[in-house]
Amino acid sequence: MTGKERLSAVLDNQLPDRIPTFEWFIDSKVGKALTGSDDILDIVEKLDLDGINIRPDYSSKTGENGVFTDEWGFEKKWTAEVLPVISRHPLGDIRDHKNYQFPDPGAINRFSTIERALKRFDNRKGIILNVRDGFSDMRDLLGYENALMGIYLEPEAFTSLLDRVVDYNIAIAGIAKERYGLEIVATTDDVATADAMLINPDVYMEFIGPAFKKAIQGFKDLGYKHIKHCDGKIDDILDFWIDCGIDAIDPVDPAAGYTLAGFREKYGDNLCLKGNVDCRGALSSGTPEDVALETKICLESGKRGSMILSSSNTIHSGVKPENYMAMLVTVKNFQLKAES
Repeated sequence: MTGKERLSAVLDNQLPDRIPTFEWFIDSKVGKALTGSDDILDIVEKLDLDGINIRPDYSSKTGENGVFTDEWGFEKKWTAEVLPVISRHPLGDIRDHKNYQFPDPGAINRFSTIERALKRFDNRKGIILNVRDGFSDMRDLLGYENALMGIYLEPEAFTSLLDRVVDYNIAIAGIAKERYGLEIVATTDDVATADAMLINPDVYMEFIGPAFKKAIQGFKDLGYKHIKHCDGKIDDILDFWIDCGIDAIDPVDPAAGYTLAGFREKYGDNLCLKGNVDCRGALSSGTPEDVALETKICLESGKRGSMILSSSNTIHSGVKPENYMAMLVTVKNFQLKAES
């Protein structure tokens, strides 16, 4: 089977020839240490990953001290990690959001990386379109404090902007589907910490839940399989997300006390689980032997249903290259057999 076929199989709750693996992001230094290249397409190819996660492309202009401004109006700065930090948010007052213009979802440069990946991999790898399902765009547009307070202080404006955010992400997904025939969409929106949700669950269900349901239904209507990412403790909302139609959940966060075995026991065989080798633990501070053992435990715990093996979040700069390689070798050597 190809990587694309493996990912399609597990998201359809079918048994592949082996459990697939891919990461949301791979730090370029880790990737280069293993492959000799810092190009993510080279890294995915040379490590024989089953898929590649790709966000839409937005052009930017670089100013002083390495700060750059992109099409959204975000001021960002690169750090030692794979994702930049936002230093200025474009919406200071949520009440002014109707004057804010989203970037053109169909701009000629919007899917440049996807086009490169499709040409490079020729249907051998699963191309995962990474967009948002609501709250993370609100957080980025407004900043955490304004986004959270906007729910209480300006609920009408909050709901209106959130609806625009969801429409935009569905539009991006629709254009990608029409142009390239992509099959998998992932939304990497965090609404929880390791201890609890960022938002009162009742408030979430009243103000954010309807937008989330609209987003997932929009992706499903377009014909996508959907992977939902959220770190942290999500007991209060996971059943709701499943009812909305998600096909996979990532990660089964070890920092929140979750295990793959526990999730499999609670949610059965139908929900695809993605994870769960601890990127804060063994991958960063352990030995290759530690990682191989933890990977085997994850594989055994998750294999009864559909599963995508990965880190518990990303391959960040603190992950030891030899440890990531030990994880990949272990998953590729794992014998997956149908239970009699």
